[in-house]
Amino acid sequence: MKLWARKAKMDEMETLDVEEWRFLCGGEQLPSGQFQATVRYKAPSDEQIRTLVLDSEEFETASQALERARELAMKWAKERSGDGRGNA
Repeated sequence: MKLWARKAKMDEMETLDVEEWRFLCGGEQLPSGQFQATVRYKAPSDEQIRTLVLDSEEFETASQALERARELAMKWAKERSGDGRGNA
């Protein structure tokens, strides 16, 4: 068995409520050691967690990726507010 030595890094995740949406925002570590912003949401119809965004930008830290995920979630919710098309 081969063991790989690397610095301990952890994914960061948090829930974010924006209007009627509940998001799970994350900074998830990639195999490269960089981090990716991810946005998932809990579907109200069946309460399944669904992926909305896997950002293509890579970040040095999980915190940076998590901040980007928050921004993406808020943008996503804003685009769907009102009548679902961003119109109040």
